[in-house]
Amino acid sequence: MSYPVEEIFRRAELGEKSVFPRSDEFGYNVFGADVYDKPRRFLLLDDLLLLPPQFTPERLEKGVELLREPLYIDVDTSTTVGGFKTAMPVLCASMGGTHIANLLGIKIAEACAKMGLIYGMGENIASIRGYDERLTDQPSFKERALTYLKNMQGGGGLVIQQSVEDENMKLWEKVYTDPDFDQYIEEGLVGFEIKAGQGAKPGLGGEVLVTREVALRIKDHYYIPDDPEKVVKKYYERHSAPGTFTEEILASQIRLIKNNFPRVKVFVKTGPYRDLDRVIEIADREGADAIIVDGKEGGTGMSPVAAMRDLGLPTVSCLSAISRARERGAKISMVISGRLYDGTHVVKSLALGADAVAFGRPLVYSCLARIPLAQWFIKNELFRVGPLASLSKRLLSTGIRLGKCVEGVMNYLKSVRLEVMLLTSALGKYYMNRLSKEDVGALKKELADLFGIRYVYGPPPGEKVVRQVI
Repeated sequence: MSYPVEEIFRRAELGEKSVFPRSDEFGYNVFGADVYDKPRRFLLLDDLLLLPPQFTPERLEKGVELLREPLYIDVDTSTTVGGFKTAMPVLCASMGGTHIANLLGIKIAEACAKMGLIYGMGENIASIRGYDERLTDQPSFKERALTYLKNMQGGGGLVIQQSVEDENMKLWEKVYTDPDFDQYIEEGLVGFEIKAGQGAKPGLGGEVLVTREVALRIKDHYYIPDDPEKVVKKYYERHSAPGTFTEEILASQIRLIKNNFPRVKVFVKTGPYRDLDRVIEIADREGADAIIVDGKEGGTGMSPVAAMRDLGLPTVSCLSAISRARERGAKISMVISGRLYDGTHVVKSLALGADAVAFGRPLVYSCLARIPLAQWFIKNELFRVGPLASLSKRLLSTGIRLGKCVEGVMNYLKSVRLEVMLLTSALGKYYMNRLSKEDVGALKKELADLFGIRYVYGPPPGEKVVRQVI
């Protein structure tokens, strides 16, 4: 697997210790870190470097405030995203009701709540798993949502996604009028997210395999054979609607939430589209609180291989759209996602204009990391197909009840938070909103030009090279 699964597992096991080089039994690392053994360079974002300065006036300012030399522990990772106060600039991307993501949903929700992070819920959880009562053997929508809300500590917010195809569920209306959510809505802890993009499957709609029982229950959106006896397959494909959007439709949907549900925050989820600049501009103009941009490398599910490989802008290009919007003076909170997983990705993204980074798959892997044998099944991709697929799912169900899933997710997030603190301190800064383009340089000229940042193999921007003639 090209994805850094091993590193995420290690973080889930060791937490903050995973940030430092491996040490001997006495706690010392004799030879130093081997920085080249890490799985890098599968994202263009890895061709950006953080550039610490020698002169650090903000460190002096912080020292005067503290009356001592500032340390990395003095970095404040808290910030505000989409109107929600959050303990660090990381949020849980909205994940849907597919088997593994939903089964782990309650554990990830609890971990994010305890870490003070914003938690997103995908649009198909209520339709597949049930709103308040379980329609399958997995947690219902309310079980997952209330687990998060009741465990919140030190910030965060619940973001609930609804897709056009699930309009018949009237999910937002149900939540807004549900007495169990009223207290949290009144406290400003709930947001509604318009699903305007499919991440790795832009404009294609997602696909998922469901049992016949589930397919019959939501048959308006599922293909059911006329003669089931002739069908050998146990599962049936569900092809979701990608949604039709024009500029006015998107603007109208934002206005609809603001008018009909005035007590919630408004989020927009979009994908790696060529007109992304305009999407951000409209969301900002209409007063949405946040927009989450999922790069081509993001998204999961059963999207076609071609969709993940050839459709849409890379994550770094999506980040450049955010950077341009920031330079135009956009006030909306902007979040980037798409195969990002560590503290360097967070700090680079913030320096280039994003307010936060959304994680999806890393939270799933870190949740699985504390389940016996689950790591082996994942590394060999046995959850997907083959004779061990059903066995691995049964193992997963048992392991979630017995394993330390919440601890795994929290360990992973703590390692990312520590990296953010160390890197921000190295840049001579102590607040997330102080990170800027001066802190980033590019190894490739085209990336430097794309973001308007320093090309590390050339002079600083605006500095002329003077050649002395002898």
